[in-house]
Amino acid sequence: MAYYDEAEIRKALAILKPNDEIFEIRILGAAKKNFSGYFRDVDVMLEELKKIDLRGANVYFSVNSVNEACYDRQQRDKLIQYSKATTSDNDICSYDYIMIDLDPKRPTDTSSTNEQVQIAKDLGNKIYQFLKGIGFAQPVFGFSGNGVHLLYKVALKNCDDNKFLIKRALETLALLFDTEEVQVDTTTFNPSRICKLYGTLAQKGSSTAKRPHRMSYVLNGPEEVAVTDIEYIRKLVGYYPVELEKPQRYNNYNPREFDLEEWIDKYHLNYKKTSFSGGTKYLLDCCPFDSNHKGKDAALFKMNNGAIGFHCFHNSCADKTWRDVRLLFEPDAYEQKEQYEQKIKYQSFNRDKPPVQHIEEKANEPIFETALQILEKKEEPKTYIKTGITDFDQKTGGLIKGQVSLVSGVRGSAKSTWLNQVTLNALDAGNRVAVFSGELKDTRYMNWLYRQAAGKAYVKANAKFENSYYVEEKIQHKIAQWLGENFYLYNNSYGNDFNAMLEQFEKIVKEKKLDLLILDNLMAFNIKALSENKFDAQSEFVLTLHRMAEENNIHIIFVAHPRKSFGFLRLDDVSGSADLANAVDNAFIVHRNNRDFQTKTAQMFGWKQDDEIYLATNVIEVCKERENGLQDVFIPLFFETETKRLKNDFAENIIYGWNTGDEGFTSLSEEEAKEVEEIFEDIQEESPFNLIGDEGQLSIEDFQQDDGSSPFSN
Repeated sequence: MAYYDEAEIRKALAILKPNDEIFEIRILGAAKKNFSGYFRDVDVMLEELKKIDLRGANVYFSVNSVNEACYDRQQRDKLIQYSKATTSDNDICSYDYIMIDLDPKRPTDTSSTNEQVQIAKDLGNKIYQFLKGIGFAQPVFGFSGNGVHLLYKVALKNCDDNKFLIKRALETLALLFDTEEVQVDTTTFNPSRICKLYGTLAQKGSSTAKRPHRMSYVLNGPEEVAVTDIEYIRKLVGYYPVELEKPQRYNNYNPREFDLEEWIDKYHLNYKKTSFSGGTKYLLDCCPFDSNHKGKDAALFKMNNGAIGFHCFHNSCADKTWRDVRLLFEPDAYEQKEQYEQKIKYQSFNRDKPPVQHIEEKANEPIFETALQILEKKEEPKTYIKTGITDFDQKTGGLIKGQVSLVSGVRGSAKSTWLNQVTLNALDAGNRVAVFSGELKDTRYMNWLYRQAAGKAYVKANAKFENSYYVEEKIQHKIAQWLGENFYLYNNSYGNDFNAMLEQFEKIVKEKKLDLLILDNLMAFNIKALSENKFDAQSEFVLTLHRMAEENNIHIIFVAHPRKSFGFLRLDDVSGSADLANAVDNAFIVHRNNRDFQTKTAQMFGWKQDDEIYLATNVIEVCKERENGLQDVFIPLFFETETKRLKNDFAENIIYGWNTGDEGFTSLSEEEAKEVEEIFEDIQEESPFNLIGDEGQLSIEDFQQDDGSSPFSN
């Protein structure tokens, strides 16, 4: 009997341990002996393997990157028995792979039946499709001889945070996919994990016709395995049920222990109950949101720590949570909490006003007014600041002075880019603007703004770096002169204490008669002085901006980052107090048009693949607009790399006020002009139109002679 296949071993290690990486080989149970050896050369390792009696043995290798120093241990380039040290967690430099091991449940020290192997393969396919759907890259598929492996390449430092992340990722998969027949091995998260050496025989128990020993092997052999980004691992972990809500004021600090099984029975949901390592799973006969989703597609989970979760594998229900399930059957389930939040919200708007004991009536100012009395009042006309985003200005009118707007979006969605564009367009229209950019040094911020103000004709490529551009100093000087005393940038060297900064903001707003104030972003401010409670401080922050905007007739925009969201980003995902979204007049989300955006908008809004909005690079969503009640309005924009501009269309070329000469076009040198002339002559010679008419010109008669080939002939 062959105990290993040399070609399969070479194939596996070429994929999983390229570039002469160090790996440990560990042999367990060879004539009741264990062996260990460190290698970086496959040929040397195979020569050593030939010396070992492998009857009844199982051969493994270290999956992750081993510290170079381990190669200097006594088992360097040889397999030795009773080695003083083998690879420990501390010997691992980084996680190279997340190993998902699907092993059928069976008695200890026995091999799997053929039926069990097939069940493991079927479950492996389901997990692969699921992870592919949330963004995971292609894994290495392995057959262990008794079950299947999915090895996802990662590049993660060996630290406690990443160790917990991988552990929780495996627990999440177990929660979602474990069956009575096959389970996800949740113990493979440790950095020093060893894996079956593919190409060696799996020898568990006796080899029988029903439970034979089988050769392990790699099922696919890609030339290069792509890395799965950590954000997709975090996305997977996001499906893990969170802890039940903690005692709060609204529930008198003593929430009742929630009996999920009793609740399921109360609403007559048919289910099959199973256990897994983290708690109990209730497989529903059908999804509560779509009865067509049947057969283990939907499940409720009760974790050992009391947390409750819900998941459905269909895309249309992927964003549904346990809260959504409960509200489906109990619309008022969280009413007490919401009433409390509304009470707090109402109090927050009046927290600095003492209770009024008596109202003194003013002359010619009735306490209660009639409609006619209100009609006679002359309301000041609203003043709009145009953003320069055509669709935005047409739909909203622009930014109304005296109001406060919130902007959110994930990192890299172009929030700051859009605000810079708004800044320049507002300045070009004659408005005065001040900006706080808490995350950028002043020179870096201005370099960014110069590129957007300059336009493509005045941006130079940096030869030292790819996709790096700059604006020449002479152009920067012209732009700076144009900005003059209409633009002000807060100097971050004066700190970020909001209370201290507020006085300076109000001072410059009044002295310079500003029209627009941009604060990027809330998290860059120190607002602890507003309140000891984080959320109360954020509420006070918004109320302060409201007062400043109304008193000074200025529009204020501030940026607030969202929490981690695994569905389509909504206004409710904005991090912090509920007052942030409730108290502002307008709220906008900047989206980046990527695969995730397209998938989730198609699910949520039913947009077709050929929808024109998918041609854009970025999208501004109007989530809330107090004046006209707009929401779910999406405005496409197009990013230009060289200038960092967000444009209304690809061809747009805004010429800002600093450029009073050539209107954005550079003059051609004599040599360049001659080259263009030659190109034009070549085009004329090749043009089919020079064959029409004796003089090479078209007449009305030429157009009237239709040979039937024109699309307009019918």
